[in-house]
Amino acid sequence: MSELSTIKISNYISELSIAKTFLEDQGIICFIKDEYINQIYAMNNSMLGGIKLQVPEEDAERARLLLVEGGFAKKEDYEIPKSTMRLVKWYEKLSSIFGKKKD
Repeated sequence: MSELSTIKISNYISELSIAKTFLEDQGIICFIKDEYINQIYAMNNSMLGGIKLQVPEEDAERARLLLVEGGFAKKEDYEIPKSTMRLVKWYEKLSSIFGKKKD
């Protein structure tokens, strides 16, 4: 099997369990990661990064689309924020300026 891709993070196992069942009904193999560590340290869920719903990398895009169609996520959850894209453009511009070699 290929690498796993995290497609949804939550502090509530019930939310991910329902989404997992939905995706499995659509033929996508799913795994829930960090369920037990978050149950043990329930007060620190957000510090631990939450519980993660993972799928094989080759199924990740389809799984994201299905989560949006099924009402388990919003399209915006998977879009890169404009502020991040501005930073990427600045980084690319700076890289092109400082990456040029003098003859």
